[in-house]
Amino acid sequence: MILVCGATGMLGSRIVTLLQREGLPVRALVRPSTDAAALEAAGVEIARGDLRDRDSLRAAVQGISSIVSTANSVARVMGGERGLTIGDVDDQGHASLIEEADAAGVKRFVFLSFADEILDSGTPFARAKRATEQRLRDSPMRETIVRPEMFQEVWLTELVQFDWKAGKLTIFGKGNASHRYVSVDDVAAAVVHLVTIDDPPRVFACAGPEAMSRIEAAEAFEGATGSPMKRNHVPRPALRIGSFVLRPFRPVLASIMGQALSSERPCLFSHR
Repeated sequence: MILVCGATGMLGSRIVTLLQREGLPVRALVRPSTDAAALEAAGVEIARGDLRDRDSLRAAVQGISSIVSTANSVARVMGGERGLTIGDVDDQGHASLIEEADAAGVKRFVFLSFADEILDSGTPFARAKRATEQRLRDSPMRETIVRPEMFQEVWLTELVQFDWKAGKLTIFGKGNASHRYVSVDDVAAAVVHLVTIDDPPRVFACAGPEAMSRIEAAEAFEGATGSPMKRNHVPRPALRIGSFVLRPFRPVLASIMGQALSSERPCLFSHR
């Protein structure tokens, strides 16, 4: 039985689908307020709980051999949910999950982290990811840290002000740093492979086939649609100041600005 945390999210839901296609039994940790009807209809076992509720985690990990966690607070906060913090969910929530998994005898844990340049941003979100990585290394479980490049379904959409449909684009810094944007579907397939093979790597980095900058991506969209995109540049000093000043009281926004700043550094994948 594989427990998926974040099973209703963009990546987690795809992982659940692929695990089921492999004929593997799946349990999904789903928050009490979330509609799980589609998962239940697909034959997924539902464990009601939350990373902030340790008792629910203790129940969810019983009888589990492997855990996949894509859960995070940032997507939920950006979606308008209140009362969440990076500290409660991404840091202490995962700490509780790891401890309960250890106690229950879980053997394997696949954790979705960031590419190195984002981890090095020093934002609250990045620090929480680093802390979870270290806790997994210190645990008796066999950990696999997945470090994908920037998701094209996020960074090349209106979610991060790349609104090609409306013809509007925000360039962070100069926008010249190249990245091998990766598909969520490809990362989901990689995660399923990693959780099922006998000897998975402890760190797995994945990226798309072609490196391009944000400006080059915009030019590609302009060429495909035949419509120009209005560009707004946010200078690096503004991102740096915003990321620093907002950390105490708007850690999610500070983290997003810090990630945007870090995206101005080329990913190592771009040079391979």
